[in-house]
Formats: sequence, structure tokens, C-alpha cells
Amino acid sequence: MPRIYLHIGAPKTGTTYLQSVLFDHRGRLADAGVLYPGRYPEAHFEAVVDLRGMSFGGHRDENWQGRWLRLVDEAVEWDGDSVVISHELLCGAPDETIAEAVESFAGHEVHVLYTARDLGRQVPAMWQEYVKNHATVPFDRYVRRLAREPRRGRVANTFWRQQHAAEIADRWCAYLPRERFHFVTVPPPEAPPTLLWERIAATVDIDPELADAERPTTNTSLGFPQTELLRRVNRALGDQMPWPAYETTVKGWFAEEFLIGLGSGARPTVPESMRDWLLSEAKRIVTAIAESGVDIVGDLNDLRPSFGSREKAPTDPEVLDAAADALAALLTERAGRHWTGRGGSPMVARARRSGMVRALPRGVQEWLKRRVND
Repeated sequence: MPRIYLHIGAPKTGTTYLQSVLFDHRGRLADAGVLYPGRYPEAHFEAVVDLRGMSFGGHRDENWQGRWLRLVDEAVEWDGDSVVISHELLCGAPDETIAEAVESFAGHEVHVLYTARDLGRQVPAMWQEYVKNHATVPFDRYVRRLAREPRRGRVANTFWRQQHAAEIADRWCAYLPRERFHFVTVPPPEAPPTLLWERIAATVDIDPELADAERPTTNTSLGFPQTELLRRVNRALGDQMPWPAYETTVKGWFAEEFLIGLGSGARPTVPESMRDWLLSEAKRIVTAIAESGVDIVGDLNDLRPSFGSREKAPTDPEVLDAAADALAALLTERAGRHWTGRGGSPMVARARRSGMVRALPRGVQEWLKRRVND
């Protein structure tokens, strides 16, 4: 029977990168005895949402029902060496869901992979993800809520349930031997771009050369002013937009297409006043992991928090500039789609020829140039 590897996250630790490498090379991997089940990239997400019985914004897609068992059936029928199932929503699962996940593969050797990144980068990354999911909590308040003792509230409970590596290891190791919990550190930014894949491949006993693990460098993070703009948009929207519409229109389109395209500049970083606390918390977690008996892959020094250059929240003029850039891009997109009745607009090309592009904000300039080139 194949060994089962459950890659459970954490969020914002290269999970999307690893999932794309695995999915894109599932044919080669299958030839080598490794199954990455599912016929489309969202199959693992749908299966885990079904397993956990989750809803988003009060909405649950009935089509997700039965997806976990479908993935399990495909895995247990595999006649190769191993199976990899990957989604970051697994790491925050409650005890009864963990038990069900492991029991789904009764009789098989189940392993867990947990990827961890330093908390100095994780805190702002998770705040941004929180805002992209309709939250309105300012960054400085978000950080203070994480530091509360005793831990309480949705912000702190959600974050630490996914990011406190020692607690996560203890929860999962109640249902499998500690040597089968593989704690994989995410390399620092200056490391070779494929090193995370090489660590995962070595753990699952995959030849890393089976996959072309290099991916184009893409900026998937918003700048601080753009995230603050989105937070204010969320506050203005309130509860008037149901989750399916918000996910498609605000998160998927406005945030992850327009604002990312426009957003350059500094990212938020943990305020100076909170850094001693975070360094101490990170040290406690790393010490607990080192003494836990789990399999450590990589270097625990990778988890020492690093901090960026921006600390203070953007000023109102900076947020206004971000809003103006976004509105200009949205209006240009509207003109391109509807003014001529075709996919492109002669206005865009004419603006470039006449030099009007130079008068626009840089983010809009780049967007217009890409539009013309396309």
C-alpha cells in the first residue's frame, strides 16, 4: 500500500508554489510511483473544505460534498509508492477532523508535512490575507491582538491555530508517530528559489529533478497603501455583498488583479514595540520543535524573524494616491471593454502615442503598456 503524505500548510509558506509544481508534473511523478490525485488544481481545496465542513461568509457550495472521499478513494487505489495530498486548510483542523483525516487511510503509513516560515514575514502576510477575505482590522491592532495573553478572539485564535508549529505538531502527533511529522523550514528570501521544493522532494523520496521547480518571479503581495485601501473598502462595503460576489469581485478581481498590478513599495512590518515579543515567541516555538521528537527538515535558523523597512501605517494621502491609481485603472479597463464594443480600446493606444501615459501614475502607466502590448 502507498505511503500517504498530507501536506497541511501553513498558509503563506510557499504552499501555492509547491502545489503548482506537484500538479504541473503529476504525469512524471506518477511514472515514478508518486500520485498527486485530482484532475484539476482546486480538487484538494474542495476535498479539505468538504472534510472540515467549512463555509465561507456563510456560503457553502453543495458541489463540494463527497470530494474528500473521492480523493481518498483515488489515493488508496494507487498501486505506486506514495501519495501526496496538499492544502493549507488542514493545519488548522480541529482534533476530530485530524482523527478523521488519518483514519481515512487506515492501514496505510500516514505522514504529515508542515512547512514553516519565520514569524516576522508571516504576521504581515497573514494580515494581508485576512484583509483580502473581507476583514477591517488595522495592522497595528492585528499585531496587538496576536500578543494577547490569554489568547482570545478570532484574530489570535485563527492565526496561532495555523502558525504555532509546536501546538500543531502536538495535535497531529496524537494520531501518528512523531517521526512521521516532518517539520520543513521555508528558506530565507536570498536562498536558491528551488530549495523549498528540494526539501519537500527529499522528504517524500522524490527525485527533485523530475520537476522543473523554477517558477517566474511574480509579486503576489499588495503594498501597504493598497492593503490599507482594501481594508477601507471592506469597511465601506459592510455586509451588503454576499461572500460569492465578494470573493469574485473584490478579492479575486479588484485585489488580486488590479491592486497587485498597481501596488509597489514597502510592505508592512511588525512595529518596533512588538519585536521583542515576537522574537521571544519565535524562540519558544523553535525550542519546543527542537525538543519535540519530530523530523526536522532544513535549518531551524531559517525561522529567526526578519523585519522589513516599513513600520507606520500609510498616511491618508498615500491611501488616496492608491485609490486614484486603482480608479484610473478601473476606468481605463471599463473604456477598453465597453466603449468600442471590443476587447481593446483605441483610447489606450492613442494615449500612449500622445504621451498621455507619462502623466498617469506609474502603476497605471505599466498597466496601460501591458494592455497595448496584449
